[in-house]
Amino acid sequence: MQIMLFLLIALTLTMLVVVAVLVSMEKKNNTKAKKQGTKKQGLIPISTYFRIYKLLDNLFFTRGSINKIRTRLSELSVYTNLELRVMAVKFYLVSSFASVGLVVTGAIIFQDLFSILLVLAYAIVMKNVLVDKQIDSVHFKILKQLSIALSSVRQNYLRLGSIPDSITEAEIGSELQRAFEDIYLILTAIDGEQRLDEFYASTPFKLLQTFAGTCFILNNSGDAKLDDGSSSFIQSMGMIADEVNLEIRRISTQKAKFGKLEYLPIAPVGVIGLIENYFSNTIPGTSVIYNGSTGYIFRVVIVVSSIIAYLTIARINSAVTVKKDDRNIVILWLLSKKTFRIFIEDIMPKKYKKLLRKNKAIKGSLSMIDIPHLYASKFLYASIAFILSIAITIFAIGIGKEFVYENTREVSLLGGEKLTQEDIDKRLEMDEYFLSLPVLPSERDTLLFVEEQLPELEEYDKSAQVKRLQQKYTDYHNAEIKWWMLAVCFVISLICWKIPDIILIARAWVLKTESEEDVLQMQTIIAILMNTSSDTLDTIYWLERQSRVHKNALIDAYHEYPSNPELSLNRLKNKSVVGEFKRLVDKLILTIHQITLKEAFSDLISERNHVMRIREMSQETTIMRKRAIVSPIAMLPLYLTIFLYIMIPLGILGYKEFIDTMSNM
Repeated sequence: MQIMLFLLIALTLTMLVVVAVLVSMEKKNNTKAKKQGTKKQGLIPISTYFRIYKLLDNLFFTRGSINKIRTRLSELSVYTNLELRVMAVKFYLVSSFASVGLVVTGAIIFQDLFSILLVLAYAIVMKNVLVDKQIDSVHFKILKQLSIALSSVRQNYLRLGSIPDSITEAEIGSELQRAFEDIYLILTAIDGEQRLDEFYASTPFKLLQTFAGTCFILNNSGDAKLDDGSSSFIQSMGMIADEVNLEIRRISTQKAKFGKLEYLPIAPVGVIGLIENYFSNTIPGTSVIYNGSTGYIFRVVIVVSSIIAYLTIARINSAVTVKKDDRNIVILWLLSKKTFRIFIEDIMPKKYKKLLRKNKAIKGSLSMIDIPHLYASKFLYASIAFILSIAITIFAIGIGKEFVYENTREVSLLGGEKLTQEDIDKRLEMDEYFLSLPVLPSERDTLLFVEEQLPELEEYDKSAQVKRLQQKYTDYHNAEIKWWMLAVCFVISLICWKIPDIILIARAWVLKTESEEDVLQMQTIIAILMNTSSDTLDTIYWLERQSRVHKNALIDAYHEYPSNPELSLNRLKNKSVVGEFKRLVDKLILTIHQITLKEAFSDLISERNHVMRIREMSQETTIMRKRAIVSPIAMLPLYLTIFLYIMIPLGILGYKEFIDTMSNM
């Protein structure tokens, strides 16, 4: 234990030295930059970041983490490959330092291997959450920069009358510089459409895709004057800006409502140690409970509830709650093994209807997993839960049994007499013999044994020793695996078997908001196309390129349209549950033979404004509902700490004292 604590402290000190060196290098670089009159380079040279990234990428235990951070950052669509590596290293070092600090704090507070392992699990969760938080902060920064950039593009277009020139002259933040340069090349190059396809492939950020598509369409077809004399490009910039500003308001409101609430579940990690120290010194009898099997099980319940609460609140409070790729790299690796895949295929359901329901749930949540991946996740969750439950049970019983064997204190509110080291050694010698007896002696025989071993004790102390030995014998020999413990472990594994299904349901619920955003961006594209010579098939083509939620359905409709236009659009309508999308498709059906695109969507702007207002009110309601859900979740670990670590130990001791008093009377 001391060796482990020393290593943790040494690791923390090493990270502190690394941070100190980085700060020193930053000052040196800034001073050098000032002397040379150049722009400061940042914290450390780019080459150093690149070397650190290469080192982390070569180590097998850090390769997965650093590449996952790099992939998440690439989805923001604003960094080059070199910048992605720099940012990935920064985020990795910050999250790693915080997680190691948490483990060291836990080791100093608890000072036992079992509790440190629990805190280590907490630190792993915290590390991933901290990475997500840093990415969310960059995402919010990009949104604010995009809002300013759209306003600047709009003003420059009024002055210059050219879309490429207005993009060149626009006020653009550092994070958006590369994306706007790519858009400028799309508008001015001969192979603009091919570059646009590449931009869509490399830029998952939907609002940037909408902006690029809007600029490309209007730059090629020419800006059109609307009925009120305004510009179609100016109108489309306003529509995109409305979406950006709505998202900024949502994130800002969510931050204000949640505050630092997500850090409240972390409090029990420090409070547990303080409670133990206080009550063990004030009421020594509580140490028997805290350090016994019951105490360790209570500690597991508190820490696990704290981990779940922290992770749940962090996910709910995240600016981007749905990840594009939700596959697990461990499961993908396992499925690549033929033996494991055959085993998973054997446990998969064989009935067609059940497989159809599972496929529908996967598609409805826009998940990238398949049926084998789903059932591999179920098997892995259930197996890990069962193994960990048994391991924790065995570990807690073993530690509790060892503590009972070495403990000489009484389970009482006062904790018994004051003992010297000689007294403790004598009682341990007594206990060793007493515990080795095949059957628990009667109280009379135990009293004779105490009088023989400790003849100098007062009568009251002899009676207390009899109770202590009787209780110790019972606790020691009862500290074994019971059948009901295995049943509890099995129930826990069954619950964890359902976790992947719950994740899909939660993902589908969250995607409802994204579906609404998807329709809003489609409406922006239609508002542009309705003032051009585009027909229905062209409209479906551009909608498919902009959509994420309805992309597959739109691809099918695009390929089916030439053979049977009405059937393809009716099928498209039935593939969505979003009301606004169904109404949009109904209007597209009218454009096949009856009216033009402009006539069908003549009320698009007013309808879109109405949807935006309804959606903003819905977002406020959703945030308030999330806040109401999160509040009890945040307080649950603290309530469990008070109940399990204060009320129950004091209740057990009080009950024993009451029974002893009544028996003496």
